[in-house]
Amino acid sequence: MQWQWLVVLGGVLGLGSPVLGQGIPSPETGSPASGGNLSAAENGQRGEGDWLLPLPSSADRLDAVPERGWLAVGLLEAQAVTLLDGASGDPLWQVAVGFAPGVVRVDAVQQVVYASGPNAPGVVALDLLTGELLQAYGLPAGVLDMAVDAAGGRVFASMPAAQSLAVIPAPNRQRNGSEPPQARNLPLPGPPLALAYDPERGALFVGLAGEDPLSLLVVNPDNGELLARWRGGNTPEAMALDAQRQRLVVLNSGSQDLTVLDLGRSGEALQRIGLDWRPTRLALSADGRWAYVTSRNSDRLQVVDLEVGRLAASLRLEGQPTGLVRLGERDLWVVAAGIPALRRLVDIQAQVGDGRAEPWNGGASQQNGIPSSGNRGVVTGRVLDIAGQPVQTGVLRLAATSTQPPQTVRIAADGTYVLPELPAGLYLVDVEVPGFPPTSTQVEVRAGFVSTQDIRLPPGQPARQPEGIGLLPDEPVYSDELARHLSLALKELQPQRPVLLLNGPLGPDPRFEPLLPLIQGLTLLDRDERYTADLAKLKAIGDALGLRYILLTQLQISRDYNRQGSSLLNTALRFLAPAVPVEIPNFTPNQLRSRGLVVVVDLQRDRPGDRARYYEAYGRDDVGGDPLFEDAAAGLFRLQVRNMVPVFIQQWQANNPFSG
Repeated sequence: MQWQWLVVLGGVLGLGSPVLGQGIPSPETGSPASGGNLSAAENGQRGEGDWLLPLPSSADRLDAVPERGWLAVGLLEAQAVTLLDGASGDPLWQVAVGFAPGVVRVDAVQQVVYASGPNAPGVVALDLLTGELLQAYGLPAGVLDMAVDAAGGRVFASMPAAQSLAVIPAPNRQRNGSEPPQARNLPLPGPPLALAYDPERGALFVGLAGEDPLSLLVVNPDNGELLARWRGGNTPEAMALDAQRQRLVVLNSGSQDLTVLDLGRSGEALQRIGLDWRPTRLALSADGRWAYVTSRNSDRLQVVDLEVGRLAASLRLEGQPTGLVRLGERDLWVVAAGIPALRRLVDIQAQVGDGRAEPWNGGASQQNGIPSSGNRGVVTGRVLDIAGQPVQTGVLRLAATSTQPPQTVRIAADGTYVLPELPAGLYLVDVEVPGFPPTSTQVEVRAGFVSTQDIRLPPGQPARQPEGIGLLPDEPVYSDELARHLSLALKELQPQRPVLLLNGPLGPDPRFEPLLPLIQGLTLLDRDERYTADLAKLKAIGDALGLRYILLTQLQISRDYNRQGSSLLNTALRFLAPAVPVEIPNFTPNQLRSRGLVVVVDLQRDRPGDRARYYEAYGRDDVGGDPLFEDAAAGLFRLQVRNMVPVFIQQWQANNPFSG
């Protein structure tokens, strides 16, 4: 299979034609890039101590081949994958792949290097020893993370945009004319992020995006069966399996912490360890005691002691470190965002012990608002309206406690706030913003940390009584067409009320677009056709846009082709003329049916538990000839939609639902 996205870049590197032994030049000893300690011995091995290895472009994730001392690196701007010798820093091969390989994984047993990325249209499999292209697998979306099942000869890839997981078999090196193996996709209940495979249990751990407390899935990759859901953190972006201690370490960028789960006790949480900076990538020490965490918004490598459950130290590096991997017992290799270099940190634990890393002391004597006392913390964040936009003024009030006097904190013009040093614990904060009802929220202060917590306000108090009508189509096809035609008719039926098409064939109205998250997963009616608690989401939309009514439209369609004639007519014909074997067929075999449904919600009167008011109209077409093409059928369905509008208008004229 030849794919257009596997192209030769700049005419220099061709896929399957690796540049063998073409070394990347090293800086001279003492040059600024070398940090003064880049030295090569006569045998080509690098000298002792940390050193910096230049790369053709920046990189993100790394993977290692510990048995051989090799490193697999995805070069982003160069759109290539390279294999490096960790002892000398020399490239063994470098291959162009035609996309930015943000993710690389090595299967040392099958001797395959897999590469993909968030914007890649699939996964490429390269020979570990030569860099030769073995196979390219097409996928429906980009890949954020991969995990390898070496014994099973397969790799798993998370695809957040497709909300699915790809199971990719190892390439067949000796096809003998057979079809190459293909990837299969397993749907998931949410966008998958991080992956980790447990070979002992044959289970795949999948971290889901979002704030769901049960953010960690346990999946059977053989059939996609969901075995369990475990409690994790917010936005688990990386995971590491400690097979020796039978635990899973999960890095949560949203809640800015690490979660340590006991695999022997069905995912029971052993520890939750807060971090100073929002984490990005994770690596474990050889004995599983230490976790090394990079951060996308700082220059620190955070060192976490998993045995005592606390942040032990932080090491200052160049730039903003992202990808990292352990090679050998004690050495770490790290890349930084936008910097075309690979940094080796020799004996990282010795650096922590000899003072080169800054010890963590509960936040004492730190800058930029970090607490000056070990039992105190700081909370910061933004105050947002219902559309997710920051407010521009207001105050936060903390009530007095036995150890703390009352405090008033002003909200900055960009919507941010900072609650100064407070003793660790939970606090109730009153939020006062002009134009919004007073509200209260709870914030958690963690000792020694600057915690981030955004505050979302309830809908603002409308300046005047809402009188508008909004039309919101459901997902089925042509529902937006029905909403569009009804909006035009309602402007004539209710000229005194503003009519707003919230979401139509051309997309959402700009005023409604910031509120789209409110209707994701909306379940308005229960089995008894009564309103659920999700009615509050529609009320929030109505308050924000000045709407008294919201009309939800849905069009259900069915399409059939049947040449069989009327059974009664053909029975009568056989009775009257039994000697004539004639059967009258159906001369209009194309049967197109549609049902239009409109739910009228009165945002001021309707309450959860009330029975919904809905109106129906039907469309029907019977067309002769061969089966209709899609375009012809679509035209007839759209005509049925237009013919439904007068039916709805007649119902509303007879029984006006907008009389409130």
